[in-house]
Amino acid sequence: MIKINLANEEELRQKHLDNLKPEVQKKLEEKIALEQDSNLGNFLKFLNEEIDVLLCGTPSELISKIKYIEENYFISEKKMTNILSRRESAQNLKKDEKFTLLTKFAQEEHLFNHLSEGAFFTVKQFEEEVNSLHKEGGKWGSYLETLKEIFNYNAFSENKDGWGAYQLVTDLDISVCPYCNRSYITTLLRVEDDDKQTRPELDHYYPKSRYPYLALSFYNLIPSCSTYNGSFKGVVDFYEENAIHPYQEEFLGAATFKTDFNKKEPYDYRYLLGLSKDFKIILDINTKNEDLKGKINKTIYTFGLDRLYNTHQDFVRDLIRNGIVNNKSRIDEIYDKFGDLFNNRDEVLQSVFLNYVNDQDLGKRPLAKLTQDICKELGLLETQIDKDS
Repeated sequence: MIKINLANEEELRQKHLDNLKPEVQKKLEEKIALEQDSNLGNFLKFLNEEIDVLLCGTPSELISKIKYIEENYFISEKKMTNILSRRESAQNLKKDEKFTLLTKFAQEEHLFNHLSEGAFFTVKQFEEEVNSLHKEGGKWGSYLETLKEIFNYNAFSENKDGWGAYQLVTDLDISVCPYCNRSYITTLLRVEDDDKQTRPELDHYYPKSRYPYLALSFYNLIPSCSTYNGSFKGVVDFYEENAIHPYQEEFLGAATFKTDFNKKEPYDYRYLLGLSKDFKIILDINTKNEDLKGKINKTIYTFGLDRLYNTHQDFVRDLIRNGIVNNKSRIDEIYDKFGDLFNNRDEVLQSVFLNYVNDQDLGKRPLAKLTQDICKELGLLETQIDKDS
């Protein structure tokens, strides 16, 4: 929902690469020496050649690598299960029709290069050969454990002294979950006389169970709250169904919070006083970009944003009452009278509503986007239309 804006993004990417690359590359080269010219050995050689991208590539670069790896080297068992669930039934089809159907399916799902020609003649042969890929002794039987050992997220997660999850989230300095903008994600490091510490969870935007070679990728590690990393997102695969990537996009004006009172009948004047509970908080999608619209809808659905934000009606009622007392003219009056305390009008709003309202600051406090959007609905903040007119 909220973009992760880092002033030192390139510096952090390089730091991540410099700290992880030597160890990961050492493990890769040790495994390559053991595997030599096997299928796994060739795969590991490719990973070694692409290590910079795998550790610090942009989301679009990671998508490209996933596609290439699945077409030429490996598809995880977790993903394979999902792939097979999408196969159309071949029952009652003629032999040549089955061959065409299975071949087309294999090509679309990147399976074609991993199967023999004989796999496409019958459904039984196809399923047996696909299922054998991950069995012990099968083509990919040892891949997952090897990749987990090389791209060792557990070690990274538990590393509290060197470069690991604690140091990464400390350097990122993100205060609020970018997925929901509802929860603080505080990082607290141990000090000399107190060894208690905590950090936000790191969500794998592309699940590490499906893409173990991306387990340590900088742009695949999203600081988040436990609700959204565990209960809601889980292992939802954003490679297959694109959603908003916090390092690349955000809702901003493309999706705004609004109250749906204006659509309700009969008219309830208590809403105008912040007293009525008879309204809903909705996310209104305002973009004509179909790709972005699809990503926003996927994000809203995956994280249950529409339902969860309706638990904050009390917060919106407070905003409405606050807006009555501190209306636009009152905000202008405070700014004129106490100009030495505020650099601009938005800082007055920030103090009055106890939240940030500037686009660049929405990730600093929970519910900042909701505050901004409702303030715009109440006429306390200029919209882009107001600015352009």
